[in-house]
Amino acid sequence: MSRALSIIFYLIIASVTCAMAMGVGVREEYDFVNGRRTRESAFDRLLLGGIFAILFACSALRFGIGNDYGQYTQTAHEAYVGGYVVTEAGFNVLVRLIYGLVGFECYELVFAVFAFVTLCIFLKAMRRQSVSFGQSFFLFMTLGLYFQTYNTVRYYLALAVALYSMRYVLERDWIKFVFVVVAASFFHKSVLLVIPVYWAASFEWKKIYIMAGTVLGVACLAGRGFVMRIALALYPSYKNTVYLDNSLNVISVLRIGVVLGVYLWFMKHYKDNPKTKELRFYGQLNILAFVACTFFYFLPVVTRIAYYFSVSQLLMVPLMISMVDDEALRRRFKFVVLCVCVAYFGVFLLQAHRDGVGLLPYRSWMFTDERYTYE
Repeated sequence: MSRALSIIFYLIIASVTCAMAMGVGVREEYDFVNGRRTRESAFDRLLLGGIFAILFACSALRFGIGNDYGQYTQTAHEAYVGGYVVTEAGFNVLVRLIYGLVGFECYELVFAVFAFVTLCIFLKAMRRQSVSFGQSFFLFMTLGLYFQTYNTVRYYLALAVALYSMRYVLERDWIKFVFVVVAASFFHKSVLLVIPVYWAASFEWKKIYIMAGTVLGVACLAGRGFVMRIALALYPSYKNTVYLDNSLNVISVLRIGVVLGVYLWFMKHYKDNPKTKELRFYGQLNILAFVACTFFYFLPVVTRIAYYFSVSQLLMVPLMISMVDDEALRRRFKFVVLCVCVAYFGVFLLQAHRDGVGLLPYRSWMFTDERYTYE
């Protein structure tokens, strides 16, 4: 499939699934009446099942798509034969289990399992935790998050769990929060960072704390050479790799900056709204994402760290829209979000062929005899 056709293919996927998502109603506390599922609930489950089927099929059937697809097949091979790997125990055990059950190195099934679990968690988080599943799903697609799950499948599984764990932070259910995050760390240990950070973001920050954090960020940026040496001492595997060639991601900084600007406006004009506490949690996470993308942009894979914070936008933006009392203003707000996200998605697709992204052109193992094989 050519690059142009692949872009059209991705646009169709996004358009169809977003249209289906907009038909999903607001989740009610009870989906059953007199022991029988309501018609609305059954229709919602049908739409959700259709969305999942489309996205799962596109993800599970891909071949060579993603910046590390080939690398993952080799890592899976090494994990299976007992070679040296840097991946976490959860990934290694899963690979050995799948390869042992099917009797050969079926990496397609490994990618399918990761796609299945990752999509389930993302969809469940948006369905349970968002005030509007349709709006959250629209952001999930147009901000490119779904398509980025084709890359670094271990990380995006952990990211989905991080999003899901936010419900436990807001409910102050710390035992469940720590449990799910620790479980996710068996696939990508970086997710452990969210335990102290999400806990800290659950409290209202005083201005003095924000000012002190800003000064610290500026100091780290000024002394980035020293900070980099500390980072490489902690993670020596990043030495002499492409991950050190980082530059400021202007688009990500602008996106987070715009969301923060709107957040500050809401905190000023809707400070008495009962949803303010939840909004403040998401907003403070986005402050941390902004800090990571600006003052610490030079660190290896800092974008992954920032995503643990900015993924909250999937829940934050629909929450802000729901807080607008004036119907006309709410419609204008929705229209602006629509235009910005569509434009962002267009830029994302036009750049999806670049090294480090590798999402174009789309290929499927169903239509090729090519395979990754290792001795």
